[in-house]
Amino acid sequence: MPEATDATRELVRLAGLAPSRHNAQPWAFEVEGEELRLYGDPARALPVSDPAGREQLIGCGAALANLRLAAAWQGRATSCELMGGSRHDFLLARVRLEHAARPTALAARLADAIPARRTVRLAMEQRPLPRGLVSELARIAWEEGASLRPVEPSTARAVAERVAEADRRQWASAAFRAEVARWTRPSASRSRDGIPGYARGLSGAASWLEPVRLRFARDAAAEAARDLARALGASALVALSTPEDRGADWLRAGQAMEKVLLRAAAEGLSACWLNSPLELPDLRQEVREVLGERWHPQLLFRLGADAAGTPSRPTPRRAPEELIRRLAPASPRRQELALRT
Repeated sequence: MPEATDATRELVRLAGLAPSRHNAQPWAFEVEGEELRLYGDPARALPVSDPAGREQLIGCGAALANLRLAAAWQGRATSCELMGGSRHDFLLARVRLEHAARPTALAARLADAIPARRTVRLAMEQRPLPRGLVSELARIAWEEGASLRPVEPSTARAVAERVAEADRRQWASAAFRAEVARWTRPSASRSRDGIPGYARGLSGAASWLEPVRLRFARDAAAEAARDLARALGASALVALSTPEDRGADWLRAGQAMEKVLLRAAAEGLSACWLNSPLELPDLRQEVREVLGERWHPQLLFRLGADAAGTPSRPTPRRAPEELIRRLAPASPRRQELALRT
């Protein structure tokens, strides 16, 4: 069975820089010749905040977008088959490396931005985005089968209040806090996943205590007040929606999201997630009604520049060797059939 080459390992490395809830990195890959297969990793699921696996598939869709953009940057066209997330083996997509092809200017720009993309969990600058950028982001999302729309000032307060209400409910739950704590890391941790303390603005000492504090502290009111202010003070608060609400749509939402974020990163902008109301069915429906959205909202986030004025420190990532599954050797019977064909 052929091993991954340096080129395919680099594709997997760049795919693994995609964003995911709690930086759980819920993906795995198989490499077989010119085919790369993307799998969801059930060991990295979030059963409390994401019981249906919707956000897990969105994260995997973002990894898929990175993979295909990185292949284009290497000069290879790709074909892709989405599985929809319904298989028992958690296979989500097959990507085939096709003929040599020069990337489009946009694909090259997005691929260049993969290492620079950041999620900001701290303050952002409150200044207008570059003129016309949101319209361009909407076009990029539309090409991936998704709708990106800014939250209008007239509805921003209602959306922000749903974010705050979701925070109050979630952070009052011991199970939710335990799930967050599971993926919270000290700043000096050698773990290659989760959210380190520095990403939350914690000192080294405080970051060691944070996982324990999260399990027992009831910060619901503080979390709600913080996110209410963030939503109301955003340079741009946007919602991304899809026409249907099944596994394949979640994967497409992830691809659209990542391309939007990469285009924003090319302008020095980052995203801050405000997805909590979309994780609760009743509030998700309320957000949909407030927005006047006929499609299904999948993501809610704000865009802006890091208030520190410099790119934030990246969160840790697993190495390609941790992401690539070793293929099992073919049985003698399969080998015999392969030779016959």
